[in-house]
Amino acid sequence: MDKSTLLNQLQVEMEALLRRHHQANRQAAAGATDEQSRAETKWDTNGLEASYLARGHARQFKELALQLDELRALEARSFERHPVGIGALVSVELRGQCEHFLLLRQGGGQTIGVSGFEVTVITQHSPLGAAMMGRSAGDRISMPDGETGLIQSVQ
Repeated sequence: MDKSTLLNQLQVEMEALLRRHHQANRQAAAGATDEQSRAETKWDTNGLEASYLARGHARQFKELALQLDELRALEARSFERHPVGIGALVSVELRGQCEHFLLLRQGGGQTIGVSGFEVTVITQHSPLGAAMMGRSAGDRISMPDGETGLIQSVQ
């Protein structure tokens, strides 16, 4: 699996997500300031709820924009002879299956399909990411829940 292709695909998906958040934020902000959102009674909270929604979308947009900036700056360097670190593509045998993970500072939980493989983005703060940091291919890892795995390859 080519890491550059994976990083490019992740960037494309994050850019699309960023556009969707921007559009959702604009719609929520418009709804919060619309004349029809003005409270008619003290129990009418439509405008207030729309403003909370707009604020939440704006916060998600800002976080995603930071993640995208970091991804754009990330070099697709090789980790084959180095311990696992930020930017590593790691294949781990967990529960008898080979799973693929991309270790990044932010954006954990996203899944990308590339070249017939499914790759999950994790951060170094997740239990699995923390267990992998500094390890190499052939090392066993264990998580706080007692689950163990074998690092099969690091790219």
